[in-house]
Amino acid sequence: MSTDGENANESFISILSNPSKALANWYFWLGSLGLLLAILNILGIIHPNYKVSWGGLFTFELTNAAFDDKDTAPFMVASDAIFIALCGGLVYLGSKTLSAEDGLGEWLTSMAKSDWYNDLVDMKDGGWSLIIGTWCVMASIVFYFWWGILHTGWIDPGVYSIAIALMATGLISRKMSTLTPEE
Repeated sequence: MSTDGENANESFISILSNPSKALANWYFWLGSLGLLLAILNILGIIHPNYKVSWGGLFTFELTNAAFDDKDTAPFMVASDAIFIALCGGLVYLGSKTLSAEDGLGEWLTSMAKSDWYNDLVDMKDGGWSLIIGTWCVMASIVFYFWWGILHTGWIDPGVYSIAIALMATGLISRKMSTLTPEE
């Protein structure tokens, strides 16, 4: 006989392993960003002076130091492999869910035909809130990649802060554009 706690755990695990379309998008894009950062770390171009130890970073240096000198750090450590496996798992779960309904080709085509591109200039439906929100999301992505490429600062907390603030402002503004005056 199962208890409510067991059912809650089973449903939570089910939610994580069979994500909704919205959660699958987060899985796919966060996993992809993680894989990009892992590859940049292995190549030694994630930061001008350091290599990241993912195990040390995520355990707040309980297991080992989070940053090693780039010149003396090993090429790849076990935490790199674990981080790559976790991020690859997120990408797999996300893409499995997103491509399940219509197939992988249709999902990729839907990204190219997205309404987001029209939202950069179209005031008909959402007004200024939609336009400003879309530009904030775009600015967040462009800023993060511009700074990372230009300054090799892919793990700079200040850059994350600016990018996340822009992204959150954009997503909230986009969501506000869908509200009716009564709401």
